[in-house]
Amino acid sequence: MTVQPNRSARIAYVLFLDIVGYSRETTTTQARLIDQLNAAVNEAPAFASANAAGDVQTLPTGDGMALVFYNDVLAPVQTAVQVSFAVQDAAIPLRMGIHSGLVLPQIDANGRENLVGEGLNTAQRVMDIGETGHILLSAQYAAWLQHFDEWSAAIHPLGEGTAKHNLRISLCSLHGDGFGLASVPAKLTHPARGIGGSTARHAATTTAPGRSVALLYKPSLQPDAKVLETLQTRLQSLGYDVFVDSQQKISPAWARAVEEPIRRSDAVIAIVSPEAFRSEMLEYEIETAHDQFLRTGKPIILPVRIGGDAPLEGSVASILQPLHFFNWSSPDDDERLVAELFSAITEPLKPRYEEIKLEPVGGAVPPESPFYIARVCDQEFHQALADGESILLVKGARQMGKTSLLAQGTKQAREAGWRYGMTDFQKFNTAQMASDEVFYRLLAATLAKQLKFTYDFAGEWDEIFGANLNMETFLRALLDASNAHMVWFMDEVDKLFLAPFASDFFGLVRSWHNSRSTEPDGPWGKLTVVISYATEAHLFIQDLNQSPFNVGRKLELEDFNLQQVVDLNTRYGSPLHSYQQVERLHVLIAGQPFLTRRGLDALATGKYDFDSFFAEADRDDGPFNDHLKRILVSVSCLPPVLEYVTALLRGQPTVDRDSYYRLLSAGILKQTREGEAIFRCELYERYLRHHLL
Repeated sequence: MTVQPNRSARIAYVLFLDIVGYSRETTTTQARLIDQLNAAVNEAPAFASANAAGDVQTLPTGDGMALVFYNDVLAPVQTAVQVSFAVQDAAIPLRMGIHSGLVLPQIDANGRENLVGEGLNTAQRVMDIGETGHILLSAQYAAWLQHFDEWSAAIHPLGEGTAKHNLRISLCSLHGDGFGLASVPAKLTHPARGIGGSTARHAATTTAPGRSVALLYKPSLQPDAKVLETLQTRLQSLGYDVFVDSQQKISPAWARAVEEPIRRSDAVIAIVSPEAFRSEMLEYEIETAHDQFLRTGKPIILPVRIGGDAPLEGSVASILQPLHFFNWSSPDDDERLVAELFSAITEPLKPRYEEIKLEPVGGAVPPESPFYIARVCDQEFHQALADGESILLVKGARQMGKTSLLAQGTKQAREAGWRYGMTDFQKFNTAQMASDEVFYRLLAATLAKQLKFTYDFAGEWDEIFGANLNMETFLRALLDASNAHMVWFMDEVDKLFLAPFASDFFGLVRSWHNSRSTEPDGPWGKLTVVISYATEAHLFIQDLNQSPFNVGRKLELEDFNLQQVVDLNTRYGSPLHSYQQVERLHVLIAGQPFLTRRGLDALATGKYDFDSFFAEADRDDGPFNDHLKRILVSVSCLPPVLEYVTALLRGQPTVDRDSYYRLLSAGILKQTREGEAIFRCELYERYLRHHLL
């Protein structure tokens, strides 16, 4: 059966078969040898199956043939072994080479379908290095094969051979019981260390240092695929072993095999375009490379950017954003791109994050900061703002990033052209909080000033109506003054919980939400109120049915997970050099955002090395000294709280709910899914145990 190949380049698995000494034989002998070889190939079950499915193309070469398989990575090696057994009785002096690479359909001078490309050229060169009886594999193909248990034991690293045009190819020998040849080819120019007696099994050891490159891209996109083809061809011509995930038949074997070549590579080139960022598989492959870099310092990640300089989006943006980008706009950039990548692989560029100026740790993280880490709730927060929801409740313990998230919201509002105001209740003093009349008028005045809204307080603010009605009249006028949506960010709302008018104020906010339904023609659909707080509201608000805390969208900030700490470590220039070191930091501080930044800053600035950092973490003069002292003071000031913490350290039962909620809002304790109170992190427990017991 003849395959009708696609007119575009594709990756194939090529088995090259050659009859050694063929040209020295008589014409009659040559014909007999070819007939015997054809019969052995056609009778090989693996070839017959691929041929019946239209998944193989046969190319005669005069003294042998090339078998080009398209969909099954195992078909060439199965065919090679089956043919080797079949020709033993006929004593055909056969050598074979297998490689996976690029092939391109072409019409030859006689009008017949033919193939050209690196896949064929390299397979032939692999075979050329062998001698009678050898079945040689390129390291690239061997990297695929080693993931199959039935074949891994038969793969034996050889080292490097030098082929035509001085191309150095990393090689493995395939041999086992009755097939292949264990001897080292005479043409092997750079044997692997220990080749005389080593029985090393992994093809990865055959790859020359700095010579293994993985190309990542999203299939079926142009010009992404064209750029990939150019890079693969040129890098292989320069002597690199290039891995491309080209398996078209998705299977468990594919899933197991796709990760290892990426982790083994010296460099990973990621071809990224706006469309490619929608690929979950490309995202996974880049994250795999990044994870391996954190573990071992390799592979370096070299992003090739297609499609301009639009802002990067998606979870991998945080990995790629700090790196140096290689840009491609048209085929005119091909030569420059190859030269730049060759230089980068030979002399790796330092990531751009080493040029980023470290920021002071403490307080809100600015919206444009490279150190801001988006969490699960960020996406929900931004979507709720975009949808114009009435009330958003941002809850989190102290130093969890509530104000930083609100700052992200103000950025969104500014970019969307909305009106917005920010009220930080921590800035209100005790006198201003003593009277509802003073409080509401100050609240309205500060909001009007931010929005450059002129309001006749002398004529419109009438004491006879009371503070609540005056505030509502003001806000209605403010909303009516523009058709634009308005977002009112309220930060540190806990300050209001103890005010004598707290229930009235929160009841008023709830009424604006209700008015969306009762007054559909009113301005309230243009208002979103964002409330940031730490303390459980039900402890202070008498009637939750008249409160915004049971109608708004609740967004609870969580600690950084391990992957987010890995991400932040990268942004700090990777002062933690391995995944294990990142994991150790995460265990110590449980991903608490402020502590995570403080710890990475201390390491990045060189104040501590890894060992001294962990040895001194819970000391009064250590990297967290001020923070831990504040924790101790806040625990010790109130006798019931101190008693609660001491009992918890001793493993004794505790029932003081007021102390429990105080410690939760302070971020010293957290609650497990089972409702158990535990210390927020190992660092807090160690420090408090040392000082209180």
